[in-house]
Amino acid sequence: MMDLKFAFAALSRKILASDNPFSRANRMGHITASGLVINDGKALLIFHPYVKQWFQPGGHIDDGEAPIQAAIREVFEETGVVCESLSEFLDPIDIDLHEIPTNLKKGEGAHLHIDLLFALQVIEEQESPEEIEKAWVPFDQVSSPRIKRALLKLQGQT
Repeated sequence: MMDLKFAFAALSRKILASDNPFSRANRMGHITASGLVINDGKALLIFHPYVKQWFQPGGHIDDGEAPIQAAIREVFEETGVVCESLSEFLDPIDIDLHEIPTNLKKGEGAHLHIDLLFALQVIEEQESPEEIEKAWVPFDQVSSPRIKRALLKLQGQT
């Protein structure tokens, strides 16, 4: 397990030192952005169509886009929920390194995502442009260790 941590750390340093660490063309991996949308004691989650698990919505950062803008855009595209940042949390509330498995449908090999998680609040809900299953999950029913960690940060417990 320790070797994997060192490998991830070395690879993440290479990604961050690359010409464009946000670019999807960077085959080693890239920086991505996601949004933890909270409303009335619930978190907005999507059922990831490839990984087959419940996560916060998020994805790749477009050229010229700030990470927080990408998180807001990705939340809307995947859920139809229009959001804005929480003024007291303009920086990421969590950064996670995780491997994305090979996806033959997208023509992508396994690579690393350095994901920046932003706390967002709902402005309004609209029809989603994508057909991805979403749910408002009560905090006590969230199973993702990362989302639990982020919720604790938001509640000032870490």
